[in-house]
Amino acid sequence: MHRPRWKLALVIAAASIIGFAGIPLYFDYSRRLLVRVASIGPIPTFINRLQRYGIPKNDAECMKDLKTLDVDFKEQVSFSEPLGCKVEYGVRLARAGNIRISNAPLLTCRMATELAEFEQGKLQSTAKRILGSEIKRINHIGTYNCRSMRQYKGIISQHGYANAIDVSGFILKDGRAISVAKDWKGNGKKARFLKAVASSACQAFRVSVSPDGDANHWNHLHWDMGIYRSCR
Repeated sequence: MHRPRWKLALVIAAASIIGFAGIPLYFDYSRRLLVRVASIGPIPTFINRLQRYGIPKNDAECMKDLKTLDVDFKEQVSFSEPLGCKVEYGVRLARAGNIRISNAPLLTCRMATELAEFEQGKLQSTAKRILGSEIKRINHIGTYNCRSMRQYKGIISQHGYANAIDVSGFILKDGRAISVAKDWKGNGKKARFLKAVASSACQAFRVSVSPDGDANHWNHLHWDMGIYRSCR
């Protein structure tokens, strides 16, 4: 039995907008324009289906790789919710390298892996270079949250897959606190550090959004491993 033409057209449109099988949208302007179009009518349903398939692979092999890193975590049972949110191969990540993560947030295995590698590859070295001290703790204001994207009703946020983290600040080994809300707009070392971290995160994660990105991110750095690329 053939699929009705209008449904087929919607599937093709959604695939073009979000990127079939994880092909990312590299240009932020195109992403904003196309996702606005995608918010019309039944298209969000198809986009959400594509998002679930397009998220970087989370599987037993990822868990095996995560266990080789210098991390503390607990595996979580996979689950889904009626809205369409779904978490597979999730973990509660308590520590990455020498950094504790407040409240051991729920993350996908792939997001936890990227965060651990970012700590080792860029985060600590940036803190030592600019601030003269290592980071002791990452503070955040959320990872898993079953909801739509704030700008685009009906399209599930990467938070709905535990595939994102909103970092609100850092605590250094020497006791100093770095706050995105308070220090981003400053002129001192703390501001330089936050901007350097946000820039480096563009290479480590698929999406890195800072307070310069939009008003919704005034108090945190958003990092995720979604299906498109955006650095703001």
